[in-house]
Amino acid sequence: MNGLRATSLSQTSHKWHEIHSILRAKQLGILIVTETHMSTTQALEIQDSYMNKRLKLFNYEYPDNPATKGVAIVLNREITNIDGVKIHYLIPGRAMLAIIPWHGDRTLTVLASYAPTETDEAKIKYWNDMCDLWLTTDLPVPDVAGGDFNLVTNQLDRLPHHTDPDAVVAAYLRFVRLLELKDGWRSNNPDKKAYTHINTRGTMSRIDWLLVSPTLMKNCHNWEISDFSGSLTDHKMVSVRISAPGAPYVGRGRWAMPQFLLHDKDFMNYAVEEACKLEDSMDMVRTDAENAQTRCKKFKDSVREFAQKRAKTAVGATAQKKKDLERTKEELLNRP
Repeated sequence: MNGLRATSLSQTSHKWHEIHSILRAKQLGILIVTETHMSTTQALEIQDSYMNKRLKLFNYEYPDNPATKGVAIVLNREITNIDGVKIHYLIPGRAMLAIIPWHGDRTLTVLASYAPTETDEAKIKYWNDMCDLWLTTDLPVPDVAGGDFNLVTNQLDRLPHHTDPDAVVAAYLRFVRLLELKDGWRSNNPDKKAYTHINTRGTMSRIDWLLVSPTLMKNCHNWEISDFSGSLTDHKMVSVRISAPGAPYVGRGRWAMPQFLLHDKDFMNYAVEEACKLEDSMDMVRTDAENAQTRCKKFKDSVREFAQKRAKTAVGATAQKKKDLERTKEELLNRP
């Protein structure tokens, strides 16, 4: 996220206000944040604010200079169990591991990683240090590992096409093979081009990844690289929906009228007109087929059907335009 954008949480431009909104709008259960540039004191300020009702923040600052580097794991209290979460702080400002209670007696182990950008030697040392942590301690193997890996191992993931030096790639591959992790998005899109970052020179690359264990891969759905993070960062967001093995099927739920229709002139005119007709019909003769209850039901059904059509019309044009632009962009990126 490349910093906070503001010195105080009281400023509306502070990025964590936007992160709080994204958790709500996107219904994210777990969010990995890198380049937090945040001290422990600043993290406590966020945790003690109004945001505490929704998010639980685990921050790992870079001790030499908290205004640089930094990594965090954010949990959405509304949809994620925060009781009994265990945190392992691995490499200061670079890597941390969270063991999160999941369904039943299951846990989900999440690794947040922010790999170095400085030199090839620093990158190699980082991945070697990560390997040593699992070889010399009893750390649990992560189910999910994510963050800014600052690395490209496949030519498709950078434009102009090229990978990182062989020694850097080898150090990274040693780590993922040790933990048996797979690049989820690439596994589901073996020939597709998509990028998560554009640098100042115009080079595009996919350096933000979510790695998952082979056993969890079959429970991962809706892999996505999106612009949902908006002005929060110059990186795109990588997301996936993970279902617990054996979890019961959850249906679509009931339809609810979008609140913006209350300000839609066409809908409100229709609803008022139908309500007036309903009121007038109450003086009519009551029968088994035509009475207050049946007329109220017809009124509600009619207004609901009109609301659904109107919502599609109002939102559909914008949504379709966005889909068309995304399709055009994808076609251009994947043109032979």
